[in-house]
Amino acid sequence: MISFFVAVVSSMLVVMGSLYSYRNMIQSRLQDADPHAYKDTIEEMEDPHDLYSEEAVHESEDVVEVFKAEKAHQKGNVIQNTTQNASAMVSMYRLIPYVFLILGFLALQNNHIFAPLSYMAGLAVGMVVGYFAAKKVFIS
Repeated sequence: MISFFVAVVSSMLVVMGSLYSYRNMIQSRLQDADPHAYKDTIEEMEDPHDLYSEEAVHESEDVVEVFKAEKAHQKGNVIQNTTQNASAMVSMYRLIPYVFLILGFLALQNNHIFAPLSYMAGLAVGMVVGYFAAKKVFIS
């Protein structure tokens, strides 16, 4: 029973901490964003490369060069997104619950009271409870 309880509490804290840190990251980005600086979302989805606009000047380019440029652009986006999301990935709201998860597991294992099936069930229950608790507390 104690394995189940430790797993529920630790996984619930991990889920709640993760959702809270991502919520803070999104709110900070929304404050910094200028809604008038972006194209209309539907227009961007229909014509992502601005091929059909009347103002665009179409030049014939080598297909290989276009693919290389697009690949370089996507690679830059991956690096940029990773650096922007790093604050949420290494947030203290996430790291402290993970430390609690690890220390709880080690304490159970060292005291020879670790029950794998109840621990795994507790992890599953804790994730569900943590999600609904975070939704209730953090999302109004």
